[in-house]
Amino acid sequence: MKRKVLNILMSAAVIASMLAGCGGTSASSPDSSSSFDSASTSDSATTSDSEAESDTAETENGETYKIGVIMYQWTDAQGANIQNYCNYLQENMNVEFQFESTFYDDDAQVSCVENLISAGCDAIISGYDTNIIAAMNTCDTAGVYYAVALDHITEDDFAGSAPGQYFLGGTKQFGGNLGGLGEKYAEAVIASGIDNIGGISFPAWAFSDAPEIYTGFQNALKTAGLTVQDLSFSSGFTAEEVKSATQTLINENSDIQAIFGMSSGLDYVYPALQDTNVKLISMGYDTSVKSLMENGSLIAAGNNNHTQAIASCVARIINALEGNSYSDAESGAYNEGSIVNGVAGYPVIGNLEALEDYETYVVAEDGSKGSVTVEELKNCIISINSEATLADLNTLTNRTVEEVKELR
Repeated sequence: MKRKVLNILMSAAVIASMLAGCGGTSASSPDSSSSFDSASTSDSATTSDSEAESDTAETENGETYKIGVIMYQWTDAQGANIQNYCNYLQENMNVEFQFESTFYDDDAQVSCVENLISAGCDAIISGYDTNIIAAMNTCDTAGVYYAVALDHITEDDFAGSAPGQYFLGGTKQFGGNLGGLGEKYAEAVIASGIDNIGGISFPAWAFSDAPEIYTGFQNALKTAGLTVQDLSFSSGFTAEEVKSATQTLINENSDIQAIFGMSSGLDYVYPALQDTNVKLISMGYDTSVKSLMENGSLIAAGNNNHTQAIASCVARIINALEGNSYSDAESGAYNEGSIVNGVAGYPVIGNLEALEDYETYVVAEDGSKGSVTVEELKNCIISINSEATLADLNTLTNRTVEEVKELR
């Protein structure tokens, strides 16, 4: 989903939190949320503790690479997961991290980039394509590499201008297979034994991936002999607009048993189902998933594999900083024209066992048990493995939870 949709989705949170501008924190900070004040500026990640960590993480040539990471915020589940993984990498590789947040203010993106450059970052990972032209121009001038972790990037994102030599590309979400993702959700629905399913999405012009995901979902259910409605769209992005579209779908299909909530399912669609017998199939994950599955309200959930996305960017950054590039970079499976894109998976959680695996291997507290270990990531760094390719990296960062579990 492109970041402008996410910005609109989170506008209520912005108002509630009364936050603006950039907030920064270092990877060595024990409580990342403590630095997120609207008046705060970027703090250096080079504390005495992080220096000690860096000394043990340096490569043979003595270099430690400083990477800035920009997200909307760091206090949600996504931010915590990414920061935990970055801390794991910092403790075990020749990298240290500096964190910035825009608090959903697009205009703050360039300020965050400038803060990270001033802090001495060699490269920057941005969660989304926010103000990408201005951000990239700033990085290009400073000679700082820039990659996008949670958005695939196309030539259209640069509106006809050249990305510049310091742009390292984006990251394709949903495992790069939209129809296949819909089929995975369909498997969970078929196993549940329900029939007559509908779907709700944000407007198609905004969440452009939704129709293709739903087509895979719908076709798989029809093949299994189930009744499935065409995808419905809300008129806008607010909770009330999604709730209204959900209620209309239920009113027009009195026998409907479940709804695929593609528009912030747990936050926006589920509230419209609470006084009904209609179950939820959700794009999205939070800590309520377990209880909702246990009481039968939720059939399936899912989420981006954020550690895979960060790992993909880190490998590309280290290669670039060391003057290396993959031999197959120009022919990558997820490239968009001249733009190189990596890939990250999207695990679907169809039952409580799958939820336990997700929490163990995707949002792992211990990075060595997670989706991409340091040893696996190093194998995709050309200075360590001269035969490493972009195809190898894409395979590594698009493994299923089942594949990761088998290796651990």
